Amino acid sequence: MNRNHDHHCPCCFLPPYIEERLALSDDPVIRRIGHGTSRAGVTARTMRMMQPSAIQGRNPRPGTSRNRTVYDMEGLDAPLPGVERRGEGQSATGIAEVDAVFENSGITHDFYKQVLKRHSLNGAGYPLKGSVNYGFQVVGAYWTGDQVLYGAGDGVYFLSAALSLEIAAHELTHGLIEFTSRLLYQDEPGALNESFCDIIGISVVQYHANLPAESANWSIGGDLVGSGLGDVHGVRTFLAEKAFIDHPFLGTDPQPKHMRNYVHCSEDNGGVHTNSGIPNHAFYLAAQSIGGNVWEKATLIWYDAFTNALNPQATFSQAAQKTEAAARRRFGDREGDAVAQAWLAVGVEPRD
Repeated sequence: MNRNHDHHCPCCFLPPYIEERLALSDDPVIRRIGHGTSRAGVTARTMRMMQPSAIQGRNPRPGTSRNRTVYDMEGLDAPLPGVERRGEGQSATGIAEVDAVFENSGITHDFYKQVLKRHSLNGAGYPLKGSVNYGFQVVGAYWTGDQVLYGAGDGVYFLSAALSLEIAAHELTHGLIEFTSRLLYQDEPGALNESFCDIIGISVVQYHANLPAESANWSIGGDLVGSGLGDVHGVRTFLAEKAFIDHPFLGTDPQPKHMRNYVHCSEDNGGVHTNSGIPNHAFYLAAQSIGGNVWEKATLIWYDAFTNALNPQATFSQAAQKTEAAARRRFGDREGDAVAQAWLAVGVEPRD
């Protein structure tokens, strides 16, 4: 594994390959959005490097209730966390972004508690913090090691990340990973890290809407898409197809769905946002084969493996082995066979 990359890269929702494409656009508005988002990512990465272990040292008060605070960066990228707008027990502010993050953090907290049987990120009531309106026309969101930063987008091409339940759940789950398997944000373990956060993000959405796996929307990031991007349903998808093809601003979705197409690169910490398409598709295939509601079996299988069995340098093959074992242990051979076949379908052989 290449050790020369920055393992404290902020866990960002928008793939860097989209950021770069936007920054190179011939359209000055799109180019400005790309550059602004890239600059914000640098700032978030700096924060992440300053406190890579901060989350591990906290000892929040144990309990079973939510502990949420939402701040407003008012278009700035420093100093964090911004102006406090709403805390636990306080009424709605009337600011859409603030109230959405507050509610979405609560929905994610309740999913952890009711479905995963876990109390917040660390299992002991870790406070959920979010800062909205981060930076100027910043697209997407970032986990800093302590909280989530939500960009407001530009309102035409990209919408505010703060309004998305899926994005809140995805980014907060990076914190859950830091308290459990601590998957290294590089190469295959980094792609597994991104994939698990996508899996929890989409599971929270399906749970909240009570959608069975067979009829749910399996696109990720559709909440970010503004009218200016036209007919785009998300920035990535769990399905075998591409999320977008030959788009004038986005290009073509580069995510592979099989190991034969695994992308070896130095960018994006070894392509963590690109190669996450492989384990994402394996999860989708397993969920379809198992059937029913994704959160009742498939999500629990992945949660067991990703929080209790994987080590920080886990490979796709190890993830395949551990999820299969978790399926057999928790549910039985039918589910174990479904998981094993799903990984084989994307070219991954289970190995410990």
